[in-house]
Order: sequence, then structure tokens, then C-alpha cells
Amino acid sequence: MLLRPKTFAATLLVQLAATSVMAASDPGAAVTRPTGYKPLIGDPVLGEKLFNDKKLSTNGMSCANCHAIHGAFQASFGKPYPHTVGMAKEHLGRKSVYLDEMVQGCMVMPMAAKPLPWDSKELAALTAYTASLQKTFKPVP
Repeated sequence: MLLRPKTFAATLLVQLAATSVMAASDPGAAVTRPTGYKPLIGDPVLGEKLFNDKKLSTNGMSCANCHAIHGAFQASFGKPYPHTVGMAKEHLGRKSVYLDEMVQGCMVMPMAAKPLPWDSKELAALTAYTASLQKTFKPVP
């Protein structure tokens, strides 16, 4: 979908403002597991639907925009979590992340949305589906 220049500029300004607010505070805090957090068991079937749902974002993106057919996953995606993820290290100051934290990071960064509630079935489902993708991931040598 092409945006009219006025709409595109407005969208870009909103995204930049959101980034500035996050930069002013601790950007990694929004995607860090809360104290005492116990991950829910998620439904990967629901997770696959959400993975393709552009309504989760504020900019028309879905997880699949970057990660369709294992796209944009680094070689480290095949390693057990927690591990280092370049995007989380560079943009959030996080040395390593759990998979659900990375899902939250993608919600905040590329998708320009708020993190999902930690106790939500949506976060659990997206994490479960992404974990299923991890099982079939083969890094390119």
C-alpha cells in the first residue's frame, strides 16, 4: 500500500516521536520480563495468525513482513534462548534476550506498537509460533 506523502510524513513523525520517548527513558525496560514473570504456554496456531496480522502494529507491518520464510532471522536464531540478538543489543542495550522479550522488542521497534501485556494469550501465542519456526530454521552458511 502506498501512502500519500502527507500521510507518510505524518506516520514518520509519529514513529520518530515514539522512538525519542523510548530513548529518553530506558528503551530496554519495556521489553524486559517483569520480576516473577512466568511465561504462559501459547497456542502456535493463534500465533501464526497473529504473526501475519498487521493490526498489531501502528504502521501496517506484521511479523511476517520481516520474517516470512525465515527472513531477517540471524544465525543466532537457531540457538537456545536467552542469547544475543543484534537488534536488541544495538537498540535496547540488551546483551541477551529471551524469545518473548525479542517478540516484545519487535512489537516496539519495527512494528511501532506498545509491548503486549506479559500475561496475554497473544504474547504467549506469538512466542510459541516463533519457537516453532526456530525448530525448522537453518542458518545460511
